[in-house]
Amino acid sequence: MDVGQGTRRGSALLASFLFLIPVTIGKAESPAPQRPSERETAAQVDAALEQAMARKGPLPALVDDETFLRRLSFDLTGKLPRAEDARRFISDMTTNKRNQLIDRLLQSDEYAVNWGRYWRDTVLYHTPASGNYIRWQLFDRWWTEQFRQNRRWDQVVTALVTATGVNDECAPVNYLTGMFGNPTEIAATTSRIFLGVQIQCAECHNAKTEPWKREQFHEFAAFFGRAKIIQHKDVGGRGTPYAIEGRATGQYSMTDKRNPDHLIPMQPKFLTGESVPADTPDDVRRSALARFMTSPDSPWFARCYVNRIWTSLMGWGFYPSVSDLGAHVTPRHAKVLDLLAQAWTASGYDAQWLFRTIAQTRAYQRPVQPPRYLSSEDVAPEVCPIRLRPEQIFESLQTALGFDENEKGIPAPAASTAPALQRHTGLRNMVYMAFRENPSLPLNEVHGKIPQALVMMNSALVHKFTSADGKTVLAEMLAKQLKDDEIVAGLYQRILARKPTTEEQSVCKRYIAKVGNRKEALEDIVWSLVNSTEFLIKK
Repeated sequence: MDVGQGTRRGSALLASFLFLIPVTIGKAESPAPQRPSERETAAQVDAALEQAMARKGPLPALVDDETFLRRLSFDLTGKLPRAEDARRFISDMTTNKRNQLIDRLLQSDEYAVNWGRYWRDTVLYHTPASGNYIRWQLFDRWWTEQFRQNRRWDQVVTALVTATGVNDECAPVNYLTGMFGNPTEIAATTSRIFLGVQIQCAECHNAKTEPWKREQFHEFAAFFGRAKIIQHKDVGGRGTPYAIEGRATGQYSMTDKRNPDHLIPMQPKFLTGESVPADTPDDVRRSALARFMTSPDSPWFARCYVNRIWTSLMGWGFYPSVSDLGAHVTPRHAKVLDLLAQAWTASGYDAQWLFRTIAQTRAYQRPVQPPRYLSSEDVAPEVCPIRLRPEQIFESLQTALGFDENEKGIPAPAASTAPALQRHTGLRNMVYMAFRENPSLPLNEVHGKIPQALVMMNSALVHKFTSADGKTVLAEMLAKQLKDDEIVAGLYQRILARKPTTEEQSVCKRYIAKVGNRKEALEDIVWSLVNSTEFLIKK
C-alpha cells in the first residue's frame, strides 16, 4: 500500500473542484508572510541573550573549528567526525565555512537517520508493546524519510494523529498501534510530546498543580474514541499485524466517579475550547484535532518543539522539561523562546530552519560550561555537556574502533533474521539496550549506570578492538611503524576527534615508558580514551 496514494488522489480531486470556482479580479490578495532569515534570527537571539547576561561580565570567545565540528556532527548527524573530515574542515580557509558545514550536514542522510531515530524513541519510549504491534523497521524508514524530505512538522504530527490502516503497510499507524489503540494513552502521549501539556494528570481527578479538569482530559481523549484497533491474520509469514480502522458510530465515555457503573459520553473538545459534534466520524474527529493542535495560534505547539530542539542542542532548556510547559513555570529567557517560536512558525514549521538558526548563534558556538538547572538569571547562553544517545554511542564506537557491525566473528549476540519486529538486533542492540534512556527525560536526571560501564569496560567487543593484535586500528598504526607520539595523536583524533594537549602527550609518553611493554601500554591508552567521560558526551 502506498501511504501517499490517498493524498495524491485527494489533491487531484481538490484541484478539479477549485478549477470550477470563478476567480475574483480586482482585489489583490494579501502577500504571504516573508520567511524569516535564519542568520538574522540567530543574531536577534544572540542580542537578546547577551543583553540578559550583560551584568555577568564579558562572554568567552567562540570555540575552535575542531570543537565546533565535533559538536555539530553529533547534534545533526549523531556521528563522531572522522580524522580526515577534521583535517579538511580545519584547513579550509573559507570565511563562511561553518554555515556551509551546517548546510552540508542538514542535507546528509545521516542527519535524517539521526533525528528519525530520536523521534521514533521519543514517541514510543513508554509503550510496553513489541512484536506485531510495532513494525520498527518500517517506522524507522518513515521517520528517516520525514527528515530527508524536510517535511513540515505540522504535517508530520498530523500524519501520526490521523493515521489509518495496517501497521506493516502504513508506517505512521505504528504510533497508534504501539499504544494498543488506547484512546487515553494516545491522548496523554500526544499532548505531552507535541504540546508539552501534562494533561494525563487529570485522567482520574482534577490536576492539582495545573488548571486541567478531569472532563478536559476525557474530552481530549474522545478525539480518538472512534479509532478502533483490529488484529489481522498472518498471511505469507508477515506475522499478525494490527490496524487502526475508523468507525462512524460508537462513543467515548468517562466513568462517573460517584457511580463507576455509569458512563458519561464525552464530546471531543480541544484544550483551548474548540470542539466537534459528538456524532462526528473518526476521520473528521482526528483531522480536526490535528488542526487545533498545529494551529499557528496554538499556545503550545511551536513553543514545545522549539524548547525540545533548543534543549537537545544547547544542553539547557527554556523550561526544565521538554514535555512540560507548565502554567506554573516561568520559562528562562522567555523573550528568546517567543522570538524563536514566532519565527519558526513563520518559516512553515521547517525543522531544518530551526537547526540552522540555532547552530548559527554565537551562543551555540561558545565553549561548554557546567550544567545549571536554576533560574533564568543563572543560565548563561552557552552549551552545557550532554550525554550521547545510545545509537550515537554505538556509531562512535564504530568510528573509533573501526569495526563493521555486520562482520562475522565479532563477539556479540547474533543478528536476527526478522529485524522488522525489533528496533535493533545483534551488537547494536546490545549497546542500545545498555544505554537506552527516555529522550524526554530532564538532562539533570540522565546518569550513567552499571550495565553501561560493563559494556564499555569489560565487553568482548571493546576488548577485541582495543587490542594491538588482529585487524584493529592500533595494530594498523603499529604496522606502519609510527612513533609513539604519532600513535597517541592519531588515537586522540580518532577516538575524541581532537588533538591531544601537550600535557596529555607527556602523560602518555611517561606511561609507555613506565609499563615497559609498548603494545600493552598503547592498548591501555586506547581503552582509557574509549572509557573516558569525554567519549560519551557532546560538549
